[in-house]
Amino acid sequence: MSKGALWVGSDTYPLRNIARTSMKQLVPDRAKAKTEFVKKLVLHLVLVFAGLGFMSASTFVGLLLLAVGAGLIARSFHRLQQVLNAPTLYVLEITTSGSPQTALTSDDQGLMDKVFQQVMEAMDNPEIQFRYEMPTYNISSGDNIYQFGDNNTGKVTR
Repeated sequence: MSKGALWVGSDTYPLRNIARTSMKQLVPDRAKAKTEFVKKLVLHLVLVFAGLGFMSASTFVGLLLLAVGAGLIARSFHRLQQVLNAPTLYVLEITTSGSPQTALTSDDQGLMDKVFQQVMEAMDNPEIQFRYEMPTYNISSGDNIYQFGDNNTGKVTR
C-alpha cells in the first residue's frame, strides 16, 4: 500500500476504485474426497480381482489387470492425500468499481486478517503505507490446479 494505491505484484488498484473487499475461507472438502476414494477403490479392486481370476487362463492378461488396478489405486490414494493434506486457505478478495477483481490467498489466517484490516484503514486514510512479501504462484499450462469449496475464488498449485 503506497500513495493511495494497493499494489499486488505489478497490478495497481487505486483506493478510490475499490468497491468491495471481503475475506473468505476455502476449506478442502475432505469428506467428499474420502467418499470419492472409497467409490473408486471398490471399482479398482474389482479390476485387481479380475486380474487374479485371469491368472489361471492367461498370466499376461492377469498381470496386466493387476498392474493397472494397483496403479489406479495408488493414483487415487495420492489424490486423496493431496486433499487431506491441503491447508485451509484464507482469501482477501478485492473488487474494483470496474470489472477487475483480484485475490490475495494465504494459509496464514493471522496475516490475512492483518492485511484486510490495514486495507480497510487505508481506504479511510490513504496516507497509510505498508508492505508485505507474500509467495506468488505462477500458473502456466501443464500445472495441476486444485480448487476447493463452493464458488471457488482461490487456487492452490501442487
